[in-house]
Amino acid sequence: MSSPETDSEKADAVVHAETTSTAEKNPDDLEEKLRTHVRDPNIHFFRQLDPPVTPEEERRVRWKIDRRLPQFLFLVYVVTWLDRSNLGNAALMGIKDAIGLDSAKYSLAISIFFAGTCIGELGNNLGMRFVRPSVWVASAMLIWGVIATLMAVANNAAGITAMRFFLGIFEAAVICGAPYILTFWYPREEWGRRIAIYLSATAFAGAFGGWIAFGIAHIKSKLENWRLLFIIEGGLTLVIAIACFYVLPDRPHNTRWLKPREREVAEWRMLRDGNKTHGKFSWRALGWSLLDWRMIINIIIYLTQVISTYTLSTFTPIIVNSFGYGDIKSQLMVAPPFCVAFVLTFAVAQISDRLRLRAAVFVVLSTIAAAGYLMLALLDESHRNARYGALFLIHPGVLSAITVALGNVTDNCCGDIKKACAIGLYQAFGATMGVATGYLLPDADAPLYRTGFWTLFGVTVLGTMLALFISLEMHAENKRRDRKFGKPREGEIYDFSEAGEKHPYWRFTP
Repeated sequence: MSSPETDSEKADAVVHAETTSTAEKNPDDLEEKLRTHVRDPNIHFFRQLDPPVTPEEERRVRWKIDRRLPQFLFLVYVVTWLDRSNLGNAALMGIKDAIGLDSAKYSLAISIFFAGTCIGELGNNLGMRFVRPSVWVASAMLIWGVIATLMAVANNAAGITAMRFFLGIFEAAVICGAPYILTFWYPREEWGRRIAIYLSATAFAGAFGGWIAFGIAHIKSKLENWRLLFIIEGGLTLVIAIACFYVLPDRPHNTRWLKPREREVAEWRMLRDGNKTHGKFSWRALGWSLLDWRMIINIIIYLTQVISTYTLSTFTPIIVNSFGYGDIKSQLMVAPPFCVAFVLTFAVAQISDRLRLRAAVFVVLSTIAAAGYLMLALLDESHRNARYGALFLIHPGVLSAITVALGNVTDNCCGDIKKACAIGLYQAFGATMGVATGYLLPDADAPLYRTGFWTLFGVTVLGTMLALFISLEMHAENKRRDRKFGKPREGEIYDFSEAGEKHPYWRFTP
């Protein structure tokens, strides 16, 4: 008896031969051949769903998901960013002198977090194929909430460094897992606006993290203010973690707070978008995922963006302080650039979803950010206000671009395994950018930090050029397939399980 893999390979060859022959003999029959060729029984079932899904039914299910998922993930990501970035606020509260954090040890403490996330992210999304996402994420949050709170008792550099390493390992469950969870609840034309709610937490936490730190700095207590900062923000994480067990959904087919028919509608929505959200795990499919050159380029584009995101989340208080403002005033002045970025994130997501463009929008935003970095690299100390003004180009340009940077990867991966693989890869490699972040702005380069800003300018320009190339290439490929095979039928469920993005009716999001 032949193995299933051998049978699958033979079937793929037959399909390829049949469709090629049909295209040569009668191109008009090719669409029907590809449309009717369905091997996946799940596709058969949902094509014949009785009664058929109505637009009103779909809106009700989408609304039920909207009421829980995006807003709750926003809260989760806020505490994630507060816990990972509060070392920058603590630095202005005296933690360096209190526990002996010199420049080298401080840079290590910043970077070691991202080494932890790199380790945690490698198998995170694959783990969620075997454990319910609600249990997986909530358990990780409980552990890192305890670690974040215990950072208040650190008395030396080694202790704070070790705790930040393990903090990174367990925060990976959200950093990597949340975008993945959204991919099996929202089709591509809806995903951007929902991920924007989640990702706006970056700007929100950056802004209000400074204000929280400002308030804590004025608390009169026997404890040092930086210890209070860790206790308050770590305690908030523990509260959200407990709620996570009850609020966070699992997958469309097994979420407890959806009725059976609602589960079918939710799964039908994703199959229509070419995303089968559950099924047998395939190492073969995982292996093929790693050979996609478009995915690799899109991940590199994401890396050029995320190094700026990590730099801004950690070093903005220090950057503002380097302009010559006092420690307390710097905490307040951190907020305005983040607030502008917060608003722009939603506008960018709306535009990107409506135009069905990702990389193309990224080009515009990264160009704006590059202009800001160029200002910081060229202007000297006497132009303090202009240097501060540059942050109003950098923060909105970088932090709103993360929506399209992530969408550029996930939108152009077909199927759950491919998306899980891609998200795990870009988050793991993104963590290596976080390691580099700790060494971009050393104390020795203060107050101008020219080397760091020139580096960020060069990386941002590289991302812009790659995004322009891949956007034009995917647009051209979509046009080629339209000419050769015709456009996909609106609302049709195609079986992409064999060919993935190579299927004639798959369309990229340029």
